[in-house]
Amino acid sequence: MTESPTPEGMLDVPAQVFEKFLQDLSGAGVSVEMVARLRKTLLVDKKFTERVLKEAVLNQEPVP
Repeated sequence: MTESPTPEGMLDVPAQVFEKFLQDLSGAGVSVEMVARLRKTLLVDKKFTERVLKEAVLNQEPVP
């Protein structure tokens, strides 16, 4: 299966959903640091495992 190209500067649908989620977290008073960690995990690194999400939310160091 091939991905359809996304116009330059436009977020794909999952990225749009994650961005809205992160904006809602910020609006709900979640710490700036946690939102930044989640933004990096979800939008930059594009990692979605339970382990990395727990690390982002709980600010834990990765376990080898």
